[in-house]
Amino acid sequence: MKALVSTAAVAALLLALTSGLPAEAATPLPSGGTGLSSSSKSAVKFQSAAPSISRLSGGDRYETAVAISRQFPAGVPVVYIATGAGYADALSAAPAAAAQGGPLLTTARNVLPQAVAAEIKRLKPQKIVVAGGAGAVSGSVLTALKKLAPSVQRLGGSDRYETSRLLIDYAFDSAPIAYLATGRNFPDALSASAAAGSIGAPVILVDGKQRKVDKSTTALIRDLGVSRINIAGGTGVISSGIESTLKNTMSVKRLSGSDRYSTSAAINRYAFSSASTAYFAVGTGFADALAGAALAGKSGSPLYVVARTCVSSAVKDDVNALGLERRVMLGGSAVLTSAVGKLTVCAKPAPKPAAPSNPGDSKNCSDFSTYASAQAWYKKYFPKYGDIARLDYDNDGYACETLPGGPAS
Repeated sequence: MKALVSTAAVAALLLALTSGLPAEAATPLPSGGTGLSSSSKSAVKFQSAAPSISRLSGGDRYETAVAISRQFPAGVPVVYIATGAGYADALSAAPAAAAQGGPLLTTARNVLPQAVAAEIKRLKPQKIVVAGGAGAVSGSVLTALKKLAPSVQRLGGSDRYETSRLLIDYAFDSAPIAYLATGRNFPDALSASAAAGSIGAPVILVDGKQRKVDKSTTALIRDLGVSRINIAGGTGVISSGIESTLKNTMSVKRLSGSDRYSTSAAINRYAFSSASTAYFAVGTGFADALAGAALAGKSGSPLYVVARTCVSSAVKDDVNALGLERRVMLGGSAVLTSAVGKLTVCAKPAPKPAAPSNPGDSKNCSDFSTYASAQAWYKKYFPKYGDIARLDYDNDGYACETLPGGPAS
């Protein structure tokens, strides 16, 4: 929205120029319709011009990561590499890359994409860090990477949680603040990765369904000297038991909302009081956003997880309050439409139907073998019965999304 400035405000600026006073000191308090915004109770600022809206995208997920990486200059100290077929390893790699001043690129399991190899040549890093074991990034890709940098190191554990700990132990000598996110899904951790990266903090992945923090994670937190943990997500993704365990030894702040989009807004509202740029990624797929989390963290910018065609009113209000110069969408128009960049607010969803007195044959996610079959059942029966078994646990319209073929699989 373009800023409007009153004639009184213009006169005040002229007065400032001729009197030697600071512009803000000479600016009168705003009146209705001036388009002025106050950053505090004692200071008045002119609103900046309407922010630019742009997009970083490529022909596929790997080329999109390259487009994001091109925002980094040549001569970076490090490049992180993670699989583009899964999200887990990249969630901890992104803030590690941000902390060490480099981008995150993604690769296919068995072949290093040509565009990625060319981008690494442009970047000329001193080191490449591969996140994940051979099951995620094969030995043949590792061999190809060794031709592109003086040093290549793999950090991969027996599972996503050990890989997360290895990445953090490697990249962070200490961390007074850390973010905690579930390794079972990606949306909450994406926003947390950018927020953590902006302050040089790690994102520790845990199995959020457990009732307490495991011993290995407890040891990592102790060794890092963490005194404050920010939990990304509600009790449905990180249990109250884990929160209680942590509160015994440190300060804990839970950042959550009613769904992935409001959780993203809550994380960014807490982490950023101002920013020049905001990034937007679709909340139902991880491919385009992984590299974006590293860039957002490095540049001190929020990353908002949003729907494909719109944003929530909370996100719109928060973004407008930041005083941005740029809004950047991650991914092509099939992933995020131009309406997101314009901050078009999502229509209110239709009210959920009341559960019938005798719902009959309800379903659980374990009753389905694939995401497609679960989603088909959900779309057919939800209007009649409601979501009795909570197939759509985070109310985003996607049922059992962690099943094979789902957006979080």
